[in-house]
Amino acid sequence: MITTLVLIVVAVFQVAFILSMLTVLFVANQRGRRGDALDITVTASLRDPARALMLGEDQGQMLAAALEKLPGDVASRHFRSIVASQLAQDQREALAGLVRPAVWVDRILAGGSSPIWWKRMEAARLLAVTMAPSDLALLTRLVTDRNPAVMSAAVGAIAGYADEGLIELVVRRLSKCASAVRLQQMRALRSHSELASRIVVSELASEHSAQQTCALIQLAEVLGTTHALAAVVPYASNPSREVRTTVARALRNCFSAEAVDAARLLLQDADWRVRAAAARALAGLKDLDAVDALRLALNDESWWVRFRSALALGALGEEGEDALATAAISDDNYARDMAVVVGGLSESARLELSA
Repeated sequence: MITTLVLIVVAVFQVAFILSMLTVLFVANQRGRRGDALDITVTASLRDPARALMLGEDQGQMLAAALEKLPGDVASRHFRSIVASQLAQDQREALAGLVRPAVWVDRILAGGSSPIWWKRMEAARLLAVTMAPSDLALLTRLVTDRNPAVMSAAVGAIAGYADEGLIELVVRRLSKCASAVRLQQMRALRSHSELASRIVVSELASEHSAQQTCALIQLAEVLGTTHALAAVVPYASNPSREVRTTVARALRNCFSAEAVDAARLLLQDADWRVRAAAARALAGLKDLDAVDALRLALNDESWWVRFRSALALGALGEEGEDALATAAISDDNYARDMAVVVGGLSESARLELSA
């Protein structure tokens, strides 16, 4: 009797579970259909106003008015899509100025103070295309948000708005960001390269933790300005392995005698990661005087150092090729095998591996 009752209870629960799953799938399907139908309708309603703006027949008033008739989330999604894919820079700026005072924009941007992270993210996405000077406090809050997704969404607004205080804040907080967000913010700071470089040089002149120093050096590499990269060179003798490795990676874009000397010094470093990055830097700097040092590095105990050194020799013209050919017939197994492998690669393959 107990067994029969248990089976009945299990069967009832299974049937209820299946019915609930079917209900959820049905509701989701219906919602998706309604969403698709709404998107088709909205796209059709915005097509003519968007075309008029693109052809110069209208200054964006028609499109702004059409967006104001839509639900806020729908208007935001379609506005961002149109701005990103269909308009020139001056058209984007004109349309943003018309849309910014709209009620639906204010409502979504107000979500930037919400405890719900996805509302803050939606505000950050919209702010990236409607940023105005009055929104600086909101942008500052979003680029320092505790959620990486929100910080990532706010990156677009950084690129479009140059405020020294904001950029200084972003630069100083880079080491605290997730790696993906940090790289996004660094790339956004290229839009303000001179200002950001000035801040980086000032920060590198002060004492920081190894983590902070690495972030600043990475930013200098991404910015690629002469004075930012020059400020990196003195850190080649830093006691931190992570810092020296980061310096070696950045040096390949620093075309100065001091950078070449630093890269040669780092090729003799005790850590294999630093030596490998230094070999790559010497290739980027086209330092023909480093051929002998790179040839010796083909005997390095680290496979990665030997590989990077061989690629570097292959990038240094005839002298480097001669060094590879000599190593390919040498008695050292390490040097010979690596020289044969790299020497047999096509030029395009070497370029791809050296990137």
